[in-house]
Amino acid sequence: MKRLILSLSLLCGSVLGMNAQLLYKVSKDSADQKPSYIVASCKLMNPMGTISQVGGLKKALTDTDQMYFEVNKSAYANTLGEAKKLADGKKLLSLLTPAQTTLLNAFLKKYMEVDFRSSYVQKKYGNLTPAALMEDLEQLLFVANHMGEYDPTHTFDQFFEAQAKANNEPVGGLCEVDSFINDTYKNDLKLQVSRLVKFLENENVELSKLNKVADAFMAQDVDVVAKATGAQVSKATLEAWAAKIPQVMAEKPTLFVMDAANLGGSDGVLQLLRDAGYAVEGIR
Repeated sequence: MKRLILSLSLLCGSVLGMNAQLLYKVSKDSADQKPSYIVASCKLMNPMGTISQVGGLKKALTDTDQMYFEVNKSAYANTLGEAKKLADGKKLLSLLTPAQTTLLNAFLKKYMEVDFRSSYVQKKYGNLTPAALMEDLEQLLFVANHMGEYDPTHTFDQFFEAQAKANNEPVGGLCEVDSFINDTYKNDLKLQVSRLVKFLENENVELSKLNKVADAFMAQDVDVVAKATGAQVSKATLEAWAAKIPQVMAEKPTLFVMDAANLGGSDGVLQLLRDAGYAVEGIR
């Protein structure tokens, strides 16, 4: 029998609206292929605040034999850590104009009470790519405006990785780590700076967007999450993931853990699977 480290009390979730789901069963007419499942995650949220509302998760964990993430980050933690750093010893400040540096300092003073040149911040952020820094600043902005509501130190990936480890299940990724790194941290630095500056210049707008994402996720509406988030990966990437999922499912029943923003909407993975002839059933 599988070892479930998820307590029963967390699996007795409340019943929400008919169209509100974070867990989906994926199947196709086949007598010899068991269904697989997709569970939505959110990088802003602590899973313990929402897992209790995902009905059917205990069955999904029990009935699957492997786990897949968009990227198998745990297997490449050191590689990803290095990829977030600028190449050739370059410093982030060398990419910013004085005016852009002033914007960054104002944000950090507001939320960390230090500016970018402090030894602490330099050690933490000084050599990061703009994209890597923006990931941390988004979380800082969100958590600072929701003190006590969310714990950013425990992620959905960590939660489900622990489940897989407890059950001695193999873990994989839909995306090769090198491809993820190139698309996220090694793409055009000028474009990364532009996005970072836009974030700093529009703090209230960005916070409103993050709040909409969190609210939609708590309401278990992946379509609204996708709309509020906007495109975070390319359409080609979503299509590649949707094409790989059936291949993985054919190997053995799988639990896929994917960002809600990449699941919802007319171009999301759920709709792409439906278009490919798969039955995608929301589990409440």
